[in-house]
Amino acid sequence: MMRKPESANAVRFGVFEVDLVSGELRKHGVRISLQDQPFQILALLLERPGQVVRREELRRRLWPDGTFVDFEHGLNAAIKRLRSALGDSADTPRFVETLHRRGYRFIAPVASPGRSPSPGLRSPSPREGDRVGVRGENIKIRLAVLPFDNLSRDPEQEYFSDGLTEEMIGQLGRLDPGRLGVIARTSASSFKGRTRTVDEIGRALGVDYLVEGSVRRSGDRVRITARLIDVRDQTYLWSDTYEQRLADYFVLQSAVAGRIARSLAVELLPETGATMARGLTGNVEAHQAYLKGRFHWNTATVEGNRRAVEYYERALHLDPRFARAHAALARAKVELVEYSEHPASQLLEEARRSAERALELDPAEAWGHLARASVRMRLEWDWPGAEAAYRAAVTINPNCEAGHRGYAEFLASMNRPTDALAEIAHALDLDPLCLTINSSEAWILYVARRYDAAIARCQHTLELNPEFSLARRILGAALVATGEYQAAVTELERAAETERREPVELACLAHGLAAAGRRSDALGLLSELQHLSTRRHVSAYRIALVYAGLGDRDAAFAALDHACEERSIGLVNVGVDPGGDGLRSDPRYQQLLHRLRLGDGVRDHRRT
Repeated sequence: MMRKPESANAVRFGVFEVDLVSGELRKHGVRISLQDQPFQILALLLERPGQVVRREELRRRLWPDGTFVDFEHGLNAAIKRLRSALGDSADTPRFVETLHRRGYRFIAPVASPGRSPSPGLRSPSPREGDRVGVRGENIKIRLAVLPFDNLSRDPEQEYFSDGLTEEMIGQLGRLDPGRLGVIARTSASSFKGRTRTVDEIGRALGVDYLVEGSVRRSGDRVRITARLIDVRDQTYLWSDTYEQRLADYFVLQSAVAGRIARSLAVELLPETGATMARGLTGNVEAHQAYLKGRFHWNTATVEGNRRAVEYYERALHLDPRFARAHAALARAKVELVEYSEHPASQLLEEARRSAERALELDPAEAWGHLARASVRMRLEWDWPGAEAAYRAAVTINPNCEAGHRGYAEFLASMNRPTDALAEIAHALDLDPLCLTINSSEAWILYVARRYDAAIARCQHTLELNPEFSLARRILGAALVATGEYQAAVTELERAAETERREPVELACLAHGLAAAGRRSDALGLLSELQHLSTRRHVSAYRIALVYAGLGDRDAAFAALDHACEERSIGLVNVGVDPGGDGLRSDPRYQQLLHRLRLGDGVRDHRRT
């Protein structure tokens, strides 16, 4: 390949050259793709090598109108892409150094044509320089599929447009995961009924392209209009309309996804078409039931989850060989365990059967592997098997944010915080506005004893949605761990302020009250939980933590024994949860780890 001659406007460092006028980054004269925001950051850093460029200054450069509401995520994503292009590392930087809570600094020597290099703070060795930018030529194209508008004028058809959007995200995510990164549904759906501009949405999600469209269903026909937008200049790269009979829905969907892929110049694998259709059904009614199940699942409520189970079961009644519906049913039943609505053992047994059936029908069904991982971890205490299933899920579909989140939480429970944080970073990259993923990162930081960072992440999540009780619950727990009891109780009380007295929130509040020395109040809540358990499921693990906070070890270990019998939610974290620190010196604690088959797999946090 012919080298491009050096520009008079070029700035050089290592094996790189930056043309500040044309906006190009080159390595050995070969152009490397770099999006506008990362390039602007690089240009500003190169204007003042060796000096600190503050985060607020970067915010003004990247978002001069001040309307961007998620600046932290946007900046972090842009910095990450810049480092990826340069082959740089945040932990051992050769070019871009992070100064905690202050900003960034360019630390390598910088030279312009005809000038000697500026004295950088660090100079990469020739061997390091040869490695720089190895990943640059392979940077992912990032794309978001915005919720397709329902033009049918029938609210009952909302499930259809939402289902199409989600199916499109899933199909595009499997096209070429090595080159195409697709933002997950949760973050993309936050712009449903949007008033934000293309530029604002692109910045918020850190993407290069947006797909938007509409669905109009009339009788047995469906009309889909889709447009691909280049975020950089907000131009339509193409716009197409497809209309077919509903019975040919899957052909239509594949055609739209394939058209988008070709427009992005993604090199399709020969089996792409088959891969896109895997796990689906030829039964239109079964697929509609499945889409309705997904619609209710995405409400992220107990009632929505119950309705999802009903629709998935209806889909499987219509087509017992619908692999993806089996996998979705398995995940929904695991989620009911997460809500602590029913004893875990029964639901997990049902989830196991559904997951195994899904994988019998389609061994490459990522959701099936994800459900299998949850069952192996929570029901069977098969830790190596659970990790293998999580790895299978994220290998089959690297764009599966739920897979990365589940694997990250598993790694945290195994006291592997560095690996867990790396994995949750993948999930956040795919779904930066997801409240659950943000809270998962807070939880991982909490069990890693990085309480200040956990508090900061909870506060960020609550800025996105002040009513998200999971983040407030983790915030309260982290404040307990730092000894800020008054603030902790305030947060935990707010989390428990719901019309339904939720057992999980009440148990967390009781633990916080016990830690704060308010023993009588804690005992009062404990009595209420015991009364609730006569008509609703109450996690024995949560009861054990209340007793631990009260200093009653005998009652705590009795509750933990019950938790093992019922496979209580949270029990998998017994080796790392700070709420149980008061139990670790008791010989029964080691016996518990042995019963859970953890043995020495979870290191004592007092030695980490």
